[in-house]
Amino acid sequence: MKNALVLVAVMGLVAANVQSQEAELPGSPPTWFLDEIATLTAGSGRWITDNSQYRNENEPYEAYATEWKSAFDGMSISGRLYGMIDGKEVAEFWQFRQYWHPGERKAVVEQFGWGGTVGIGSAWRDGEETRSDQSFFGINGSVNRTGHVSSFPDRDTHVTASFNIVDGEWQPQRVYTWRRD
Repeated sequence: MKNALVLVAVMGLVAANVQSQEAELPGSPPTWFLDEIATLTAGSGRWITDNSQYRNENEPYEAYATEWKSAFDGMSISGRLYGMIDGKEVAEFWQFRQYWHPGERKAVVEQFGWGGTVGIGSAWRDGEETRSDQSFFGINGSVNRTGHVSSFPDRDTHVTASFNIVDGEWQPQRVYTWRRD
């Protein structure tokens, strides 16, 4: 009986030590990364933003929506962006994937869109904001850089700003305020 109690105590210490080491592994995602995944995917994981400021005959969408799903115990995220008219989905534009690269110790952001366009880059935390810098490659050989800055004023509001990056200069484009659906 005494040996069994000692064995249980030792196993408990080993398990606690392994969990502690896992939390401190050098390739582990930082807290901000895991918190963003948890916030984006909470509830339905769906966020909607008004597009009235940018709506025109070539862009008839009243709103845009994103849907996010976490995977692998909240260590990665996938999503999609689509346009809405009369409250209904009418066209999907982008699919997303974001994950922590343990070897490079950075967040990797990938996008896949119409016409075979692929965007890839990284994201990092800057104070209370998350920034990303991606290169977009078109099948016609074009390459463009785009930046995003996002923040969460509260758990149900996500603000994103997009930028064209030309010669290292971040040129402002659009700002959207997303609300949790």
